[in-house]
Amino acid sequence: MASEHSLFKASPRGTVFNRDASRLNRLVQVATAMTLVLGVSVLVQLLLPYQDYFPANLKDSVFLSAHQSHFHGWYPIAFYVHIVAGPIALVQGAALFFSGSMQNPTPRWHRTSGRIQAVVVLLFLFPSGLVMAQHAMAGPSAEVAFTLLSLATAITMALAIRRAMSGQIRQHRLWATRCFLLLCSPLMLRVVVGFTILTGTETDFAHRLLAWASWLVPWFLFEVGRKCHDAASMSRNTTRTTPTASPIPISV
Repeated sequence: MASEHSLFKASPRGTVFNRDASRLNRLVQVATAMTLVLGVSVLVQLLLPYQDYFPANLKDSVFLSAHQSHFHGWYPIAFYVHIVAGPIALVQGAALFFSGSMQNPTPRWHRTSGRIQAVVVLLFLFPSGLVMAQHAMAGPSAEVAFTLLSLATAITMALAIRRAMSGQIRQHRLWATRCFLLLCSPLMLRVVVGFTILTGTETDFAHRLLAWASWLVPWFLFEVGRKCHDAASMSRNTTRTTPTASPIPISV
């Protein structure tokens, strides 16, 4: 039985097509597994500096020392809320993303976990992200980028909830996937920033650029891939439903 995240669904007609679809789905599964391994490793790298956050080591921590001047008022509250809510939302979002199937009923725990995810994102991650975005190290451009990222994350979560409550499951999964992609942006940012450090291309401009690219590029690629897949599916369905013309008898 095909997963909802497969590129192609199993077809009762066309052995060759089914074989190709099966191979592609296996490739997708391998790519998904590799992505999960990479995501977990990057998440661990993100969590390692937490030893300097409890308590706040404003002198030795690279991140906190850069924010030492404004580490008072609402900022430390938003900081601690964000670094706790972020990993929870990311791990829980991954579990929700891979738990459903178009052919099978959604697991019972999916709804409960989804409600918890909505609370974490909308009540904790979103407002704390807005506060922290106003003090982005890369300057005003990054501040705008991270502010819009927080807003986009909240909006996609709200639309996913609304579609689920109205029974529009396909649309719910679509918006939930968009929200999950945005939640993964810190992982993407960490990977690319690490690449710039290794290659000696780390600059202020690169940081400003990556503040936008870390979430806009994956979102753009997702929308392009989704459109291409929908167009290909529609083309295959049209080809299957087109009747073949019967031969016209010729009188001699």
